[in-house]
Amino acid sequence: MGRTPGAHAEADPAVELAQWLRSLRRQAGLTYQRMARETPAAGFAPATLWRAARGTTVPRWPVVAAFVTACGGELAQARRMWTAAAEQHRSVHSAAPSSGREPVLGPEFIHTPAQLLQAMRAMRLEAGGPSLRELEDRATSYGVTLLPHSTVGAVLRGERMPSKALLLHFVAACGVSRAPSGVWEDAWDRAAAYRRWATGASGGGRDPAPRPALKGAAP
Repeated sequence: MGRTPGAHAEADPAVELAQWLRSLRRQAGLTYQRMARETPAAGFAPATLWRAARGTTVPRWPVVAAFVTACGGELAQARRMWTAAAEQHRSVHSAAPSSGREPVLGPEFIHTPAQLLQAMRAMRLEAGGPSLRELEDRATSYGVTLLPHSTVGAVLRGERMPSKALLLHFVAACGVSRAPSGVWEDAWDRAAAYRRWATGASGGGRDPAPRPALKGAAP
């Protein structure tokens, strides 16, 4: 469904994806307001759907899925194009100068709080840079938030280490990690053990109390 983007866009999968989304909307003859009404369960505002088709960043997969569903497009093709755009976005940010910070590692290679922090920041970027409020909304169960925006903000600024539960909820809310939750639990355990060793604290395996000083550099 929709036209296949021209070869000139192939060098930038994010632009290619945006062009394809715009062509789907034109063919469907829908406004963004109508698209939002067509997918009420997704809960995305017209402005969110509009930003998805701009091509200035990689939208989150649930936004792309809602967009394509509203326009009658093929989800399998959408997934392929979104994956290519997300992978390129991640590789570009991973290769960018890091001001002396540690590189982004997969969860199976994480051993320090700084490495865990870098992975969380990269995950948020790959998810399209959702706001802290949006992350909070995605992880609310029975009226109780599992990702308080103020706590997540402090974690991402490097002011405190996340609890294991908060990390797992963050991974789920971002929705871009291909690693099982158990791999992230193991990553947290190693980072917490390193932190106890580095600070001389004894934690007995419990989630550590908030303590400043990550800031992206090894403790």
